[in-house]
Amino acid sequence: MKSGILYKIGISTVRGYLKLFHGFKVIGIENVPTEGGLVIVCNHISHLDPPALGVSVGRRVRFVAKQELFEQFFLKWYFPAVGVIPLKRGGGGKVMLDTAADAIKAGDAVVLFPEGTRSKTGMPGHPRTGFIVLAAMTSAPVLPVRISGSYDCMPPGSILPLPGIIQISIGKPIHWKEGELNLHDRDQMQAQADMVFQKIFELPGWHPRKAKKSPEKSDKAVENNGDGTL
Repeated sequence: MKSGILYKIGISTVRGYLKLFHGFKVIGIENVPTEGGLVIVCNHISHLDPPALGVSVGRRVRFVAKQELFEQFFLKWYFPAVGVIPLKRGGGGKVMLDTAADAIKAGDAVVLFPEGTRSKTGMPGHPRTGFIVLAAMTSAPVLPVRISGSYDCMPPGSILPLPGIIQISIGKPIHWKEGELNLHDRDQMQAQADMVFQKIFELPGWHPRKAKKSPEKSDKAVENNGDGTL
């Protein structure tokens, strides 16, 4: 079976499941560039995030996943077949960035979760700079995306999803002028990562009802951005 067919089957299956059981809704699909290299960044609160994000942007995307997942029985052949990029622990970040940069330069859309891992509380963590580095390496725009509802549907420790609404909100692409980003300026990289991460939470959405702590001060401006569905 060709990887393209496998990918399409996966997309159709996930989309049908999300619509049937989670009232899946996508806002801002018109903001997604239909072609060209793209860095997609999204908050990460549940195992449901990657499949939900994969069916929401209207074009094929490539994810980054830790190397250990490639060793699991099903994923060791499925991930390579659909173009998932491995991230090795202990110095593997550069290899991942180079691989992702090559894919973006070839016109692919690559997804990264700025926090580097799922939020254990349901609330925003601290963004890392990898996606900004990719933007600097490739001159590609960054597309901010916010997912809501997935934490309540499948919080950490859950084996099976629970009923609930899942929503994806897509913002406008963020561009930098040529030479504006300086890979050697760590403070600038972090400041730009923080800026994009803030824009994610300015998109329509809501914090999890089951969140284990209150929103941080940086999120006060978006506490009332829920669409009223929850």
